[in-house]
Amino acid sequence: MSGTLKTALFLVLKIVVSIALLYFIFTLVDVHAAFKAAAGANFALLILAAGVRGSVFCFDALRLHWMAPVRDLPYVQHLRLALRGAFFSQMGFGFLTGDAYRAVGYAKGATKTTGALSEPAAHLLAARLAGITMTGLIALIAALYLIFSGNIALHGFAVRVGYGVVGGGAAVGILLWLGLKILPRFAPPALKMRLEHGLAALRSLGPRIWVLSLWVIVLRGLSLWLIFMALHQNLSFFVPLLASVTGTLVTLLPLAFGGLGLREGAVAGVAALFGVPAALSVSAAILLRLAVVSAASLGLLISLLLPEMDRPNPEAKS
Repeated sequence: MSGTLKTALFLVLKIVVSIALLYFIFTLVDVHAAFKAAAGANFALLILAAGVRGSVFCFDALRLHWMAPVRDLPYVQHLRLALRGAFFSQMGFGFLTGDAYRAVGYAKGATKTTGALSEPAAHLLAARLAGITMTGLIALIAALYLIFSGNIALHGFAVRVGYGVVGGGAAVGILLWLGLKILPRFAPPALKMRLEHGLAALRSLGPRIWVLSLWVIVLRGLSLWLIFMALHQNLSFFVPLLASVTGTLVTLLPLAFGGLGLREGAVAGVAALFGVPAALSVSAAILLRLAVVSAASLGLLISLLLPEMDRPNPEAKS
């Protein structure tokens, strides 16, 4: 079986899984009530939620600009690639596809010194790792808070989240240790160079990168909070923040088409645990998906208007 056929079959499988998940979610709620609630939402707050979600792409570009995976690039080029990568990620292809597009964009036309594909790819993965790590930490802190708060109804959910975060973190830590400490001893020169780029990228994760990663997570939670407000639900910010980080962690599983069905189920499930009516929880999840897709689509249009500036030529400076 050819690689192209395998990719196509895997894509079809993910689409089928997404459809099955959405069908399962809609069988649990009054679909008419869910769409009626979505139609009656405050439109201005929905626009604001989409704008907040779109700002996440801008801060993601700033993170790569600060990490400097490719030298001498102005922020506008990072933004252009981030907006286009976000479109591919959010329209169903997954964040790895979006990051791959950005890595190729960074490497295109670069000099031999700075243009190796492995260097920007390593920085993109390191930035993604920082974001996932911070998301996991927030989820773990929230789970511990629920466990020690004495809330019996949420105790089981909190324990499952805690075990999932600790187990996933341990697995990632072991893989990083094997990849950076053990693999270089046996790797060929080409692979050693990629591993060196990976280590350099991890070293570039300074304090401001971690703070920016935290800010991105807060913005995602704020976007979902605004959507609940648009649905006339007055919730503590803790609830949409926990729903957001849970949805982010769940969509790391490459089981569905762009996380479709997984994110919606996680967001609606967490909201329902905190007393939000099931129909309104599903409405919020649907509106969140629409906000993300709208922001990504607008970002793509904006990226087409941004200039593709040439990199400075080091030889010309000398």
